[in-house]
Amino acid sequence: MAKFQCLECKKEFELESTAPIMRCSYCGSRFLSKIEGEPLKRGKSWNSKSFSVGRPEK
Repeated sequence: MAKFQCLECKKEFELESTAPIMRCSYCGSRFLSKIEGEPLKRGKSWNSKSFSVGRPEK
């Protein structure tokens, strides 16, 4: 469990930080600010093997 604050309605609430979609339990907004809890780690890190850039066109 982690403590979040909604950036739209400014309410504070606790939410499971492992949920795939985190939304405000009062207004339904998905714009949240984390107040307390473990850091969120999502996805994989960016490195040269996981990111590719297209060739420049001539």
